[in-house]
Amino acid sequence: MLAQMIRAGRLDRPFYESLLFDQYATGNAVVMIIIAGILPQLWPFSLVGAAFAILASILRALLVTAAVWAASVYIFKRHGNHRATFRMVGFANVAFFPLVLAGRPGLLGLVALLITAVWFFLAIRTAVGAQFDLEHPENSFVAATGLLGWYLSIILF
Repeated sequence: MLAQMIRAGRLDRPFYESLLFDQYATGNAVVMIIIAGILPQLWPFSLVGAAFAILASILRALLVTAAVWAASVYIFKRHGNHRATFRMVGFANVAFFPLVLAGRPGLLGLVALLITAVWFFLAIRTAVGAQFDLEHPENSFVAATGLLGWYLSIILF
């Protein structure tokens, strides 16, 4: 799984393409979502906070998946499996690792949030290119809808 995390973090398009047919990767994607959701909660650790972080991160991934899949299928008329989109979004959550530093107030937290947003955008863009075979600017538009879903989920959860 560590090798998968590294490949996802490097924005390796062949890795994202391999997720299209790898059913086993769904469990790894869920683990990735949970790790990315619980890491920012390490500073002020509490069991209730960790449980809420896990639930919120799974709901956040579902919302981002829905946004990416719907934009690709309904706006750009591409065919794609929503389960594969979930796997790809799950591994794109490696971009949330810098948020461990965002719990700290100040410039470091702001930089970590900016790095996360850009990295997540690029990861979703790579995943969309791999699954739906969209080129620029369409894949950037779909990645932006995923990023919008992420921001919406922050407001909701």
